[in-house]
Amino acid sequence: MSNQEIQMSEYLSPLLQFGKIGVIHSVFEHSFNVEIKQQLINIACFHDYLSSFGINLPEDRFNTLASALQTGNRVKISDDVLTIYSISSVRQVTLKPCRLVPLNVFTLGLSKKQLLLLKPFLAEKNWQTKIGLPVDKRASTLFARMAQPNREWTTTEWQEVVGYLLGRGKGLTPSGDDLLMGYQLVLGTVSDPRGIALAVALGEAQTATTAISQAYLTCATKGYANSLVYQLFSDLAQNQEEKIEEQLEKIMRIGHSSGKDLTFGIWLALQAIEGEESEGETWKRVNKNKQ
Repeated sequence: MSNQEIQMSEYLSPLLQFGKIGVIHSVFEHSFNVEIKQQLINIACFHDYLSSFGINLPEDRFNTLASALQTGNRVKISDDVLTIYSISSVRQVTLKPCRLVPLNVFTLGLSKKQLLLLKPFLAEKNWQTKIGLPVDKRASTLFARMAQPNREWTTTEWQEVVGYLLGRGKGLTPSGDDLLMGYQLVLGTVSDPRGIALAVALGEAQTATTAISQAYLTCATKGYANSLVYQLFSDLAQNQEEKIEEQLEKIMRIGHSSGKDLTFGIWLALQAIEGEESEGETWKRVNKNKQ
């Protein structure tokens, strides 16, 4: 991604679909979130990462807004201009020209066979020491269940998994949420009916987690991923196997454990769609070897 252009996730297009007036929801070192009618828009200054619900600004434009970035400040958005109103000043930047960035992995036409090329890269990652959740007996049981191929889930079972994982873990995107996100993206990509059932369960329980996680999960149920995950899936769709390891490493470096949690969710889903080993044997076998 160029650091001199504005990039916007296609998920946000048209930008005014959510409304024109909002407030600053949260502020970080290189990004902030604007809330408009319960929809978050992540506005950032990253050179190699775009959120599924994000807009990337060049550094000079982002810095123009810096002094007005305070939670609760009023924001006005049009197709062309972003304006922030603070007590002491009004800060404004243009949003044109802007490049729309495709981030919907469901539209890539990935086959199950192509997705499963990821599995050897993930099978021996010693997940217990990498993810942000303690792998206790209950977690291990749920993970084994999630890895079971061709398993028919009941509504109650989905509610149990979502109830346990959603909001579990530290941070603005708890580890359990990132895991569910990766799991959802894989199931949806191959049109596995379990993806629809999971999306329903997530929709019913989303208030159990943070607003930022809710935004990411809503995007995931519709196929939208961050730019690093999208690039990985795009590489797979184009049979560029030589890029897999490097792209996975980039994803796993996201946040403290977010990227690892998301990737672990992808790995569980790969087992679930493969149908090669039954009853979650891959998870059970690898987990046993690490104990």
